[in-house]
Amino acid sequence: MKPRNPASLVMIALALALAPDTPAQDARPTNEDTSWFEKSYVDAGSYMEGETAKSEFHFKNPRDVQHFIQQMVPNCQCSKAVVRVGGRQYTVEDEPVKGAMYELLESDGQELKKRIDQIPIGAGEEGVVQVYMDLRGVKGVKEAAVMVRTSDNVAPVSNLRTRARSMQFFNVLPQEVNLNKMNWQDKREFTCKLSSSVKEDFEITGHEPLPESMEIEYKKEMQGGKALWTLKGTYGPGANHRNGGGEITLNTNIEGKQIKVRVIAFVEGPLKITPGSFIPFGMIRKGKGASKEIVIESTNDFELAFEDVRITGLTVPDEFVTVRQEKFGKALRLILDISPDAPRKLIRGDLVVKLNHPAARTQEFQFNGFVR
Repeated sequence: MKPRNPASLVMIALALALAPDTPAQDARPTNEDTSWFEKSYVDAGSYMEGETAKSEFHFKNPRDVQHFIQQMVPNCQCSKAVVRVGGRQYTVEDEPVKGAMYELLESDGQELKKRIDQIPIGAGEEGVVQVYMDLRGVKGVKEAAVMVRTSDNVAPVSNLRTRARSMQFFNVLPQEVNLNKMNWQDKREFTCKLSSSVKEDFEITGHEPLPESMEIEYKKEMQGGKALWTLKGTYGPGANHRNGGGEITLNTNIEGKQIKVRVIAFVEGPLKITPGSFIPFGMIRKGKGASKEIVIESTNDFELAFEDVRITGLTVPDEFVTVRQEKFGKALRLILDISPDAPRKLIRGDLVVKLNHPAARTQEFQFNGFVR
Protein backbone atom coordinates (compact mmCIF):
# COMPACT_ATOMS: atom_id res chain seq x y z
CA MET A 1 0.00 0.00 0.00
CA LYS A 2 1.38 3.40 -1.02
CA PRO A 3 1.97 5.75 1.97
CA ARG A 4 -0.01 9.02 2.05
CA ASN A 5 1.68 12.33 1.38
CA PRO A 6 2.50 13.94 4.81
CA ALA A 7 1.35 17.30 3.47
CA SER A 8 -2.17 15.95 2.64
CA LEU A 9 -2.51 14.48 6.15
CA VAL A 10 -1.76 17.87 7.66
CA MET A 11 -4.43 19.53 5.47
CA ILE A 12 -7.09 16.96 6.52
CA ALA A 13 -6.31 17.44 10.22
CA LEU A 14 -6.50 21.22 9.86
CA ALA A 15 -9.92 21.00 8.11
CA LEU A 16 -11.35 18.82 10.88
CA ALA A 17 -10.12 21.20 13.56
CA LEU A 18 -11.73 24.24 11.90
CA ALA A 19 -15.09 22.52 11.07
CA PRO A 20 -18.08 23.86 13.17
CA ASP A 21 -19.91 21.58 15.62
CA THR A 22 -23.14 20.66 13.72
CA PRO A 23 -25.50 18.14 15.32
CA ALA A 24 -27.39 15.61 13.17
CA GLN A 25 -30.49 17.06 11.48
CA ASP A 26 -32.89 14.71 13.30
CA ALA A 27 -31.43 15.29 16.76
CA ARG A 28 -33.59 17.20 19.27
CA PRO A 29 -32.62 18.63 22.66
CA THR A 30 -33.19 15.91 25.22
CA ASN A 31 -35.01 18.36 27.54
CA GLU A 32 -37.69 19.29 24.94
CA ASP A 33 -41.25 18.42 26.12
CA THR A 34 -43.15 16.99 23.16
CA SER A 35 -46.25 15.97 25.11
CA TRP A 36 -49.35 18.10 25.58
CA PHE A 37 -50.98 15.88 28.21
CA GLU A 38 -49.72 14.95 31.66
CA LYS A 39 -51.13 11.46 31.09
CA SER A 40 -53.02 9.76 28.30
CA TYR A 41 -54.78 7.11 30.38
CA VAL A 42 -57.20 7.64 33.28
CA ASP A 43 -59.06 5.05 35.32
CA ALA A 44 -62.32 6.79 36.22
CA GLY A 45 -63.12 4.31 38.99
CA SER A 46 -66.45 2.71 39.86
CA TYR A 47 -69.95 4.09 39.33
CA MET A 48 -73.46 2.76 39.70
CA GLU A 49 -75.09 1.44 36.54
CA GLY A 50 -76.87 4.28 34.76
CA GLU A 51 -74.58 7.02 36.07
CA THR A 52 -72.11 9.07 34.01
CA ALA A 53 -68.39 8.46 34.53
CA LYS A 54 -66.03 11.43 34.29
CA SER A 55 -62.31 11.50 33.48
CA GLU A 56 -60.02 14.53 33.31
CA PHE A 57 -56.91 14.93 31.15
CA HIS A 58 -54.89 18.04 32.02
CA PHE A 59 -52.85 19.57 29.22
CA LYS A 60 -50.50 22.46 28.44
CA ASN A 61 -49.36 23.94 25.16
CA PRO A 62 -45.60 23.29 25.53
CA ARG A 63 -44.65 25.77 22.78
CA ASP A 64 -43.98 29.51 22.87
CA VAL A 65 -46.50 30.12 20.05
CA GLN A 66 -50.25 29.69 19.80
CA HIS A 67 -51.56 26.35 18.54
CA PHE A 68 -55.01 24.95 17.83
CA ILE A 69 -56.95 21.80 18.67
CA GLN A 70 -58.15 21.01 15.17
CA GLN A 71 -60.05 17.78 15.74
CA MET A 72 -61.42 15.68 18.59
CA VAL A 73 -63.05 12.32 17.83
CA PRO A 74 -64.61 10.13 20.57
CA ASN A 75 -64.61 6.46 19.57
CA CYS A 76 -68.25 5.84 20.52
CA GLN A 77 -71.54 7.70 20.97
CA CYS A 78 -71.55 6.73 24.66
CA SER A 79 -68.78 9.26 25.33
CA LYS A 80 -68.72 13.07 25.22
CA ALA A 81 -65.74 15.45 25.41
CA VAL A 82 -65.60 18.93 26.95
CA VAL A 83 -62.58 21.28 26.76
CA ARG A 84 -62.02 23.98 29.40
CA VAL A 85 -59.16 26.40 28.83
CA GLY A 86 -58.53 30.03 29.86
CA GLY A 87 -62.07 30.53 31.15
CA ARG A 88 -63.52 29.29 27.85
CA GLN A 89 -65.54 26.11 27.39
CA TYR A 90 -66.00 23.94 24.30
CA THR A 91 -67.95 20.75 23.58
CA VAL A 92 -67.53 18.03 20.98
CA GLU A 93 -70.77 16.56 19.58
CA ASP A 94 -71.99 14.31 16.77
CA GLU A 95 -74.27 16.89 15.13
CA PRO A 96 -74.34 17.94 12.35
CA VAL A 97 -71.28 15.71 11.82
CA LYS A 98 -69.25 13.44 14.07
CA GLY A 99 -66.69 15.44 16.06
CA ALA A 100 -68.36 18.85 15.52
CA MET A 101 -66.87 21.45 17.93
CA TYR A 102 -68.81 24.25 19.63
CA GLU A 103 -67.85 27.12 21.90
CA LEU A 104 -70.28 27.64 24.78
CA LEU A 105 -71.20 31.29 25.24
CA GLU A 106 -73.58 33.11 27.56
CA SER A 107 -75.90 35.93 26.49
CA ASP A 108 -78.56 37.50 28.73
CA GLY A 109 -78.33 34.56 31.08
CA GLN A 110 -78.84 32.02 28.30
CA GLU A 111 -76.29 29.49 27.12
CA LEU A 112 -75.53 29.63 23.40
CA LYS A 113 -73.50 27.32 21.19
CA LYS A 114 -71.29 28.64 18.40
CA ARG A 115 -69.96 26.20 15.81
CA ILE A 116 -66.17 26.52 15.41
CA ASP A 117 -63.52 24.85 13.26
CA GLN A 118 -60.75 24.74 15.88
CA ILE A 119 -59.98 25.60 19.49
CA PRO A 120 -57.20 28.20 20.10
CA ILE A 121 -54.63 27.33 22.77
CA GLY A 122 -52.26 30.17 23.64
CA ALA A 123 -48.50 29.78 24.13
CA GLY A 124 -47.98 27.91 27.41
CA GLU A 125 -51.73 27.95 28.11
CA GLU A 126 -53.14 25.17 30.31
CA GLY A 127 -56.52 23.48 30.26
CA VAL A 128 -58.37 20.21 30.74
CA VAL A 129 -60.22 17.75 28.51
CA GLN A 130 -63.12 16.12 30.34
CA VAL A 131 -64.44 12.85 28.96
CA TYR A 132 -67.91 11.69 30.04
CA MET A 133 -69.12 8.10 29.58
CA ASP A 134 -72.79 7.10 29.73
CA LEU A 135 -73.04 3.87 31.75
CA ARG A 136 -76.72 3.19 31.13
CA GLY A 137 -77.14 -0.51 30.38
CA VAL A 138 -73.45 -1.19 31.03
CA LYS A 139 -72.43 -4.15 33.16
CA GLY A 140 -68.79 -4.39 34.21
CA VAL A 141 -65.99 -2.42 32.57
CA LYS A 142 -66.56 0.19 29.87
CA GLU A 143 -63.70 1.76 27.91
CA ALA A 144 -63.62 4.88 25.74
CA ALA A 145 -61.04 6.85 23.79
CA VAL A 146 -60.75 10.33 22.31
CA MET A 147 -58.32 11.23 19.53
CA VAL A 148 -57.03 14.82 19.82
CA ARG A 149 -55.32 16.42 16.80
CA THR A 150 -53.47 19.74 17.14
CA SER A 151 -51.58 22.09 14.82
CA ASP A 152 -48.34 21.27 16.68
CA ASN A 153 -46.14 19.44 14.18
CA VAL A 154 -43.92 18.08 16.96
CA ALA A 155 -46.79 16.34 18.78
CA PRO A 156 -49.78 16.47 16.39
CA VAL A 157 -51.88 13.60 17.81
CA SER A 158 -52.73 12.48 21.33
CA ASN A 159 -54.88 9.44 22.06
CA LEU A 160 -56.69 9.71 25.39
CA ARG A 161 -58.03 6.51 26.89
CA THR A 162 -60.26 5.97 29.91
CA ARG A 163 -62.20 3.20 31.58
CA ALA A 164 -64.86 2.93 34.25
CA ARG A 165 -66.54 0.09 36.10
CA SER A 166 -70.30 -0.06 36.25
CA MET A 167 -71.58 -1.55 39.50
CA GLN A 168 -75.05 -3.05 39.57
CA PHE A 169 -77.26 -1.72 42.35
CA PHE A 170 -79.16 -5.00 42.23
CA ASN A 171 -77.82 -8.47 41.59
CA VAL A 172 -79.97 -10.81 39.50
CA LEU A 173 -79.01 -14.49 39.27
CA PRO A 174 -79.15 -15.70 36.60
CA GLN A 175 -78.75 -12.38 34.76
CA GLU A 176 -81.08 -13.67 32.03
CA VAL A 177 -83.64 -16.45 32.27
CA ASN A 178 -83.36 -18.62 29.16
CA LEU A 179 -86.27 -21.01 28.63
CA ASN A 180 -84.85 -22.26 25.31
CA LYS A 181 -87.24 -23.72 22.74
CA MET A 182 -90.86 -24.28 23.73
CA ASN A 183 -94.20 -24.88 22.02
CA TRP A 184 -96.89 -22.22 22.32
CA GLN A 185 -98.97 -24.68 24.39
CA ASP A 186 -96.15 -25.38 26.87
CA LYS A 187 -95.88 -23.94 30.36
CA ARG A 188 -92.35 -23.28 31.62
CA GLU A 189 -91.32 -22.40 35.17
CA PHE A 190 -88.34 -20.24 36.16
CA THR A 191 -86.67 -18.98 39.35
CA CYS A 192 -84.09 -16.30 40.05
CA LYS A 193 -82.51 -14.68 43.12
CA LEU A 194 -82.45 -10.93 43.74
CA SER A 195 -80.18 -9.00 46.12
CA SER A 196 -78.36 -5.66 46.39
CA SER A 197 -74.63 -5.05 46.67
CA VAL A 198 -75.33 -1.52 47.96
CA LYS A 199 -78.39 -1.75 50.23
CA GLU A 200 -78.50 -4.63 52.68
CA ASP A 201 -82.29 -4.50 53.08
CA PHE A 202 -84.86 -3.42 50.53
CA GLU A 203 -88.46 -4.09 49.57
CA ILE A 204 -90.12 -5.05 46.29
CA THR A 205 -93.24 -2.90 46.27
CA GLY A 206 -94.87 -4.20 43.08
CA HIS A 207 -94.27 -4.62 39.38
CA GLU A 208 -95.10 -3.07 36.04
CA PRO A 209 -97.56 -4.86 33.69
CA LEU A 210 -96.19 -8.31 32.90
CA PRO A 211 -95.49 -9.71 29.44
CA GLU A 212 -98.34 -11.63 27.90
CA SER A 213 -98.78 -15.21 29.23
CA MET A 214 -96.40 -14.58 32.17
CA GLU A 215 -97.15 -14.82 35.89
CA ILE A 216 -94.81 -14.18 38.85
CA GLU A 217 -94.58 -14.24 42.64
CA TYR A 218 -91.76 -13.15 44.94
CA LYS A 219 -90.76 -13.79 48.54
CA LYS A 220 -88.15 -12.21 50.81
CA GLU A 221 -85.88 -13.77 53.41
CA MET A 222 -82.99 -12.34 55.44
CA GLN A 223 -79.60 -14.07 55.25
CA GLY A 224 -76.76 -12.69 57.36
CA GLY A 225 -78.58 -9.39 57.73
CA LYS A 226 -79.07 -9.03 53.97
CA ALA A 227 -82.29 -9.28 52.00
CA LEU A 228 -82.50 -12.11 49.48
CA TRP A 229 -85.58 -12.23 47.29
CA THR A 230 -86.71 -15.29 45.35
CA LEU A 231 -88.65 -14.60 42.16
CA LYS A 232 -90.67 -17.48 40.74
CA GLY A 233 -92.61 -17.33 37.51
CA THR A 234 -94.27 -19.19 34.68
CA TYR A 235 -94.44 -18.51 30.95
CA GLY A 236 -97.24 -20.01 28.84
CA PRO A 237 -99.38 -21.69 27.77
CA GLY A 238 -100.57 -19.51 24.91
CA ALA A 239 -97.24 -17.68 24.55
CA ASN A 240 -97.04 -15.59 21.39
CA HIS A 241 -94.24 -16.86 19.15
CA ARG A 242 -93.56 -13.28 17.98
CA ASN A 243 -92.68 -12.08 21.49
CA GLY A 244 -90.07 -14.64 22.53
CA GLY A 245 -90.40 -13.96 26.26
CA GLY A 246 -90.28 -10.47 27.75
CA GLU A 247 -88.92 -8.25 30.50
CA ILE A 248 -90.15 -8.18 34.10
CA THR A 249 -89.83 -4.79 35.83
CA LEU A 250 -90.02 -4.82 39.63
CA ASN A 251 -90.49 -1.63 41.65
CA THR A 252 -88.57 -1.14 44.90
CA ASN A 253 -88.49 1.27 47.84
CA ILE A 254 -84.94 2.45 47.02
CA GLU A 255 -84.76 5.87 45.38
CA GLY A 256 -87.31 4.84 42.79
CA LYS A 257 -84.95 2.17 41.47
CA GLN A 258 -86.29 -0.84 39.60
CA ILE A 259 -85.09 -4.40 39.07
CA LYS A 260 -85.30 -5.74 35.52
CA VAL A 261 -85.35 -9.45 34.75
CA ARG A 262 -85.14 -10.59 31.12
CA VAL A 263 -86.91 -13.85 30.19
CA ILE A 264 -85.92 -15.31 26.83
CA ALA A 265 -87.75 -18.10 25.00
CA PHE A 266 -87.87 -19.40 21.46
CA VAL A 267 -91.60 -20.09 21.07
CA GLU A 268 -92.80 -22.40 18.35
CA GLY A 269 -96.19 -21.06 17.27
CA PRO A 270 -99.28 -23.09 16.41
CA LEU A 271 -98.40 -23.11 12.71
CA LYS A 272 -95.41 -23.81 10.54
CA ILE A 273 -95.63 -21.78 7.32
CA THR A 274 -93.32 -22.28 4.35
CA PRO A 275 -91.81 -20.13 2.90
CA GLY A 276 -93.21 -17.32 5.10
CA SER A 277 -95.56 -14.35 5.00
CA PHE A 278 -93.91 -12.65 2.00
CA ILE A 279 -94.02 -14.27 -1.43
CA PRO A 280 -91.61 -12.73 -3.97
CA PHE A 281 -92.22 -13.62 -7.63
CA GLY A 282 -89.38 -11.50 -8.94
CA MET A 283 -89.32 -10.95 -12.71
CA ILE A 284 -92.08 -12.74 -14.66
CA ARG A 285 -91.72 -13.28 -18.42
CA LYS A 286 -94.66 -11.96 -20.40
CA GLY A 287 -96.61 -14.93 -21.83
CA LYS A 288 -95.04 -17.39 -19.36
CA GLY A 289 -96.86 -16.68 -16.10
CA ALA A 290 -95.64 -17.91 -12.71
CA SER A 291 -96.76 -19.90 -9.66
CA LYS A 292 -95.74 -19.94 -6.00
CA GLU A 293 -96.64 -22.44 -3.31
CA ILE A 294 -97.43 -21.86 0.37
CA VAL A 295 -97.60 -24.78 2.82
CA ILE A 296 -99.33 -24.43 6.20
CA GLU A 297 -98.86 -27.12 8.86
CA SER A 298 -99.97 -27.43 12.48
CA THR A 299 -97.17 -27.87 15.04
CA ASN A 300 -99.35 -30.39 16.93
CA ASP A 301 -102.02 -32.88 15.89
CA PHE A 302 -104.70 -30.30 15.11
CA GLU A 303 -106.64 -31.05 11.91
CA LEU A 304 -106.34 -27.88 9.84
CA ALA A 305 -108.98 -26.72 7.36
CA PHE A 306 -109.57 -23.66 5.19
CA GLU A 307 -112.58 -21.51 6.06
CA ASP A 308 -111.99 -18.69 3.57
CA VAL A 309 -109.27 -17.64 1.10
CA ARG A 310 -109.34 -14.36 -0.80
CA ILE A 311 -107.01 -11.98 -2.64
CA THR A 312 -107.19 -8.24 -1.90
CA GLY A 313 -105.41 -5.06 -2.94
CA LEU A 314 -104.48 -6.25 -6.43
CA THR A 315 -102.79 -3.81 -8.80
CA VAL A 316 -104.21 -5.70 -11.83
CA PRO A 317 -107.71 -7.03 -12.60
CA ASP A 318 -108.73 -10.11 -10.61
CA GLU A 319 -108.64 -12.51 -13.56
CA PHE A 320 -104.84 -12.26 -13.80
CA VAL A 321 -104.13 -13.59 -10.27
CA THR A 322 -105.82 -16.66 -8.82
CA VAL A 323 -105.28 -19.01 -5.89
CA ARG A 324 -105.83 -22.76 -5.59
CA GLN A 325 -106.45 -24.63 -2.31
CA GLU A 326 -105.32 -28.19 -1.58
CA LYS A 327 -105.09 -30.46 1.45
CA PHE A 328 -102.55 -33.24 1.73
CA GLY A 329 -102.31 -35.23 4.95
CA LYS A 330 -102.64 -32.76 7.83
CA ALA A 331 -101.09 -29.92 5.85
CA LEU A 332 -102.71 -27.28 3.66
CA ARG A 333 -101.32 -26.01 0.39
CA LEU A 334 -102.03 -22.75 -1.44
CA ILE A 335 -100.88 -22.24 -5.03
CA LEU A 336 -100.80 -18.63 -6.19
CA ASP A 337 -100.92 -18.28 -10.00
CA ILE A 338 -100.12 -15.24 -12.14
CA SER A 339 -101.60 -15.61 -15.61
CA PRO A 340 -99.42 -15.64 -18.76
CA ASP A 341 -101.77 -12.89 -20.03
CA ALA A 342 -100.98 -10.55 -17.11
CA PRO A 343 -100.04 -7.03 -18.31
CA ARG A 344 -96.50 -5.72 -18.21
CA LYS A 345 -96.38 -3.94 -14.85
CA LEU A 346 -95.79 -4.41 -11.15
CA ILE A 347 -98.22 -6.92 -9.68
CA ARG A 348 -98.83 -6.63 -5.98
CA GLY A 349 -101.51 -7.90 -3.59
CA ASP A 350 -102.47 -9.53 -0.29
CA LEU A 351 -103.62 -13.07 0.32
CA VAL A 352 -105.92 -13.40 3.37
CA VAL A 353 -106.49 -16.92 4.69
CA LYS A 354 -109.08 -17.86 7.34
CA LEU A 355 -108.39 -21.13 9.19
CA ASN A 356 -110.29 -23.23 11.71
CA HIS A 357 -107.41 -23.11 14.23
CA PRO A 358 -108.57 -21.38 17.47
CA ALA A 359 -105.12 -19.85 18.08
CA ALA A 360 -104.37 -18.84 14.47
CA ARG A 361 -107.60 -17.83 12.79
CA THR A 362 -106.22 -15.42 10.20
CA GLN A 363 -103.01 -15.55 8.22
CA GLU A 364 -102.01 -12.79 5.80
CA PHE A 365 -99.47 -12.99 2.99
CA GLN A 366 -98.06 -10.29 0.75
CA PHE A 367 -96.81 -10.97 -2.78
CA ASN A 368 -95.36 -9.03 -5.68
CA GLY A 369 -93.66 -9.51 -9.01
CA PHE A 370 -92.91 -7.60 -12.20
CA VAL A 371 -94.15 -8.76 -15.59
CA ARG A 372 -91.74 -7.85 -18.41
